Amino acid sequence: MHELYTVLAEYYDVIYRKRAERVKDEIDFVEGIFKTDAKRDVKRILDLACGTGIPTLELAKRGYEVVGVDLHEEMLEVAKRKAEKEGLTIEFIQGDALEINFEEEFDAVTMFFSSIMYFDEEDIKKLFSSVIKALKPGGVFVADFPCWFYGGSDGPIVWDENTDEERLVITDWRTVEPAFQRLHFKRLVQIVKPDGSVRAFMVDDELNIYIPREMRLLADEFFNEVKIYGHLKRRLDPKDRRYWLVAVK
Repeated sequence: MHELYTVLAEYYDVIYRKRAERVKDEIDFVEGIFKTDAKRDVKRILDLACGTGIPTLELAKRGYEVVGVDLHEEMLEVAKRKAEKEGLTIEFIQGDALEINFEEEFDAVTMFFSSIMYFDEEDIKKLFSSVIKALKPGGVFVADFPCWFYGGSDGPIVWDENTDEERLVITDWRTVEPAFQRLHFKRLVQIVKPDGSVRAFMVDDELNIYIPREMRLLADEFFNEVKIYGHLKRRLDPKDRRYWLVAVK
């Protein structure tokens, strides 16, 4: 069980508040990709690993027909409540991104929040195969991924977030192993109640690191056209710490 996406699902938007604040800028950039890179008008979107629906809801607000898929039902319950509160009609489906069963139903497939890092080389090929099946001809797949290609460790990194009644104290540790292209990530989430009592949860993850050239080569096996863009711009910059995979069927 991955506690960040299950028992902590109710706190996910709080923990990722700063990232959520950047989503509108990211969707602006992705809409530009829809207009210039897709070979068809983008109207219907499949958002994979949609989580609590932070990007999913923003896409729906902009008039797209969106289907959100996530592995964790707890995250989807939060997303459904948010969509209902906003008056948005979004179909949310519990499922594995590697096993989605759509046949040329979408103009675009998206994957935000670096979710693609959860897939090793074997699984990322399964992901690309699933995405190709889901896309209509000329459709586009867009996914962001960071570049952690340096060795060593950092942490503890500590910060606070607050709900109406609780205080969250979050501590991160990260260790990068370039030779194995792995990021070991640990996060301690302490939830402090008004009475001073504390609940603590430890998240322990191992994520995969991809450099832009490697991601392009992997995607080239499945898509007709593949590009890697820098962060929120259509060129690569050596100083970028985040990249965007753009792959057209």
